[in-house]
Amino acid sequence: MNKKKTAAAEGGIKKERKFRFRPGTVAIREIKRYQKATTFMLAKAPFQRFIRAICEGIDGQLRFQAQALLALQEAAESYLTGLFEDANLCAIHASRVTVMKKDLALARRIRGERFHDHRDLLPKTGNEVFYMLPYYDEAEGMKHLKKAINGK
Repeated sequence: MNKKKTAAAEGGIKKERKFRFRPGTVAIREIKRYQKATTFMLAKAPFQRFIRAICEGIDGQLRFQAQALLALQEAAESYLTGLFEDANLCAIHASRVTVMKKDLALARRIRGERFHDHRDLLPKTGNEVFYMLPYYDEAEGMKHLKKAINGK
């Protein structure tokens, strides 16, 4: 029963292979962890800077309660989660496991959201002010967003 040990190949000590989980095991573990979590997935400070940068184009004097920003973040994360769930179903329908841009576009189109970005559909009487987020000058908008994201 005494097995003869063989010498390691040239180069010294024989290295053990690093343990690896099977494909998908870690992904399922992460999914379960994130489903249990009740914290935000998006970081609070960058999200708030992003919202303030968008609203700066509407009115530079706008102020926000902390609860209002948290409510916006909750709504944004809920919307994105639902959109990714629908996009995942589109990818599965196409016999893929990878979500692609075309899956997100199809999910939005099926939901009927494709042409409703930033449109104010409320009736106007003429004496009130309605704010909406227009498609503005891309270069100018990117300057504000870069400043907000970088924190400068």
